[in-house]
Amino acid sequence: MDNDILTHLDNGILTVTLNRPASLNGLTITMTRVLNDRLREAAASPEVRAVVLTGAGRAFCAGGDIKEFDAIDERDAEWVKWRNDPIWNDIDTSAERTRRASEGPLLLHGMPKPTIAMIRGACVGAATALAAACDFRIVSETAMFSTAFARIGISGELGASYYISKLVGVAKARELFFFADRVPADEALRIGLVNKVVPDADLEKEVTAFARRLADGPPLAYRFIKANLNAAETHTADEMVGIEALNQVRVLRSDDAKEAIAAFFEKRTPKFTGR
Repeated sequence: MDNDILTHLDNGILTVTLNRPASLNGLTITMTRVLNDRLREAAASPEVRAVVLTGAGRAFCAGGDIKEFDAIDERDAEWVKWRNDPIWNDIDTSAERTRRASEGPLLLHGMPKPTIAMIRGACVGAATALAAACDFRIVSETAMFSTAFARIGISGELGASYYISKLVGVAKARELFFFADRVPADEALRIGLVNKVVPDADLEKEVTAFARRLADGPPLAYRFIKANLNAAETHTADEMVGIEALNQVRVLRSDDAKEAIAAFFEKRTPKFTGR
């Protein structure tokens, strides 16, 4: 099952690929667990400067694979244990299982380095949470979004309501969730769901250039920039002044800040080490 999630590290840029193209990269229980593991590793690795999440084939991800979620993977001991447990139908236990599978968006949103969703084709259901949790979304003109949850009689998961509301606002988010209509790439750009729409043939080139700028940037500064922006979601302006001041002092004492200042006066490109 590890082949369902592919990773490739190229000079600081880690590309994580959902790799079940025959099912439009539909997410299984095991697949989400492996994805969460790869994202935890990326968050902790000093070699990773930026993370690109994408899907193989003609789609980003069609959401959870309903057929797979209802099947037992005999090779997955934890899943078999859950399935055979007499409290399987207990609502709190089932909710805890779902919460554990929801760590991917939390990791993408919270890891101390920039994350980019590279999207072509369908981005549906749970996949909208993964995409919305990233710092940036660069999409092909073929991209199509739908929360989809209401269409199959469920309410949503993986923090989708949180991340999408932050991007498009509360009123638009309600519309996207209640009606679950398809949102094409140009409309997604208009409402703020994505950052950039590019021709399909140029998607990889555009994302690589975008990610390269981030990977070559100051990782320590990016870490605290992201920390500031995430903190701003729940703190007051007065509190943010204090948080930003503390983080600014931390960065100013770093080797990267000294290198940036030296490079400025020497009229050269700085070389950042993350220290």
